[in-house]
Amino acid sequence: MKYLSEEPTMLLPHSLKDMESKRHLRIPVGPLLAMGLFQVPIGMAYNLVMALVTDFEATTYTTCHAFNLIPSSSAAAKSQHLVWTIACWSELPFLLATAWLQFRFYRRTLPRPVRFFGYLITCSMCLVGCGMVLWATFADADGDSVLHVATALFCFVSCAVNIAGSFMCTEYYAKDGGRQQRGEFSHRIKSCLVFTYFVTVPIMWVWYFLHHKFCLPMAYSLFALGEFISSECYGLYLCTVFWDFYHVVICHDQRLGFFLSEI
Repeated sequence: MKYLSEEPTMLLPHSLKDMESKRHLRIPVGPLLAMGLFQVPIGMAYNLVMALVTDFEATTYTTCHAFNLIPSSSAAAKSQHLVWTIACWSELPFLLATAWLQFRFYRRTLPRPVRFFGYLITCSMCLVGCGMVLWATFADADGDSVLHVATALFCFVSCAVNIAGSFMCTEYYAKDGGRQQRGEFSHRIKSCLVFTYFVTVPIMWVWYFLHHKFCLPMAYSLFALGEFISSECYGLYLCTVFWDFYHVVICHDQRLGFFLSEI
């Protein structure tokens, strides 16, 4: 009897539940978040194409009547207000979930002197989500209105801070390192997106200044193209969460219920 009590494999079942087969559910978090965050890059591309096809004259109009071929992202979003609103509001839960996971990741991996910086970067991601929702809600506002200008600047600053700060944290400060999370492929994608973003943004604002100062033909088109490229770079950078949290899974056990694996 003493031998039987020390061997768990030889113990008799106490109830019918002990005889049932255990069922486990595992849902990878990375692909789930990436699919949710991919809505905005797809929605922005859809807005641009549909604006060119269905509302070309209104979306490419400029106050100084300069020749223009490409609508800005705000003009395209105004033309496709419903689609843009659905995309931004649908992305918000996934963006907040990503920010929460990044907060836990920074708390575990960042050295104490720079941990607060990681928390600020996480807050900037939440601000990006709020700015996108605000933009989608008031997408039909006039382009020269204070609300539109304030929302655009808020989104631009929060996106720039977030993409630069998160890249610095994962590549230089984190103990595990961004390259060890999902290999060299993830590192190359992030590096290319960050490089393209910060090369495009200054050029974009130069063309914006030339358009408003001298009303040059095609200047606003080049600004709009740079705006679209930089926005897509940031949206795709968020989608790299596919590799960042690929190892994190949502688990379900009959006894424990739903729980999250270790980050």
